[in-house]
Amino acid sequence: MSAAPGLSDFIQRYAWPAGQTPLCIAHRGASDHAVENTLAAFRMASALGAHMWELDTQLTRDGVVVVSHDDHLERVFGVDAHISEMTADQLAGLDGVAVPTFAAVAALARELGTGLYIELKAPGTGLKCWQELKDHNQRFAALGSFDTAQVRELRDAGCDFPLAVLVGMGKDPMALAEEAGADLVHLCWEKDGPRPQDKVTVELRDSIFRSQRQIVLWHEERADILKDMIDLPVLGICTNRPEMMQAGGVSSDIT
Repeated sequence: MSAAPGLSDFIQRYAWPAGQTPLCIAHRGASDHAVENTLAAFRMASALGAHMWELDTQLTRDGVVVVSHDDHLERVFGVDAHISEMTADQLAGLDGVAVPTFAAVAALARELGTGLYIELKAPGTGLKCWQELKDHNQRFAALGSFDTAQVRELRDAGCDFPLAVLVGMGKDPMALAEEAGADLVHLCWEKDGPRPQDKVTVELRDSIFRSQRQIVLWHEERADILKDMIDLPVLGICTNRPEMMQAGGVSSDIT
């Protein structure tokens, strides 16, 4: 199977490393093997072959971007506290809580040569993440959100990194991409029936490619579905288990 139309131009435009597609994007790190969105999960993801780490951003009371899917710490760490109500120092001082700063995750990615796929959760984190990436000329990264306003904020500010819009079930991918000014359409359809891969139709793909955008697919851990997804002409696939994509093989070279 050939690479997606325009993929080589995309890679060159954003100064991403050439390699193979689809990229393996470790969802919250290797989150089936380690606590999600922690440095340990990200290190393990790279060891298991991930090309990029998907991560989520929150904002402390004193304006520091940290990496956590939830503002509330109960689900992951069993602590009844909100990140947004604490300073970064208070958060770092909590026993048994391992929420890294975005700066620390970005530094680890530079050390390991891994890309960052940044999902913006808390408003106000996008511009701060972009600045951190710019300060270190860390080009292998993308920023995106379900919240089109956060993506549009970056687009209107002149962000020169690829921007993604995350698309839930029942939503119009192209309408959201236009609203956000996105370069990537990230279809989050893992719960859309027993064969969500069938929803990524030729017609939908052609529509996205005609708009000069690329496709990223939801996190997937079911071997039969992942096997089909790897054969689709997409930029990347998220997974909690990056080793599954290594076992399945990759589909095409970016030249």
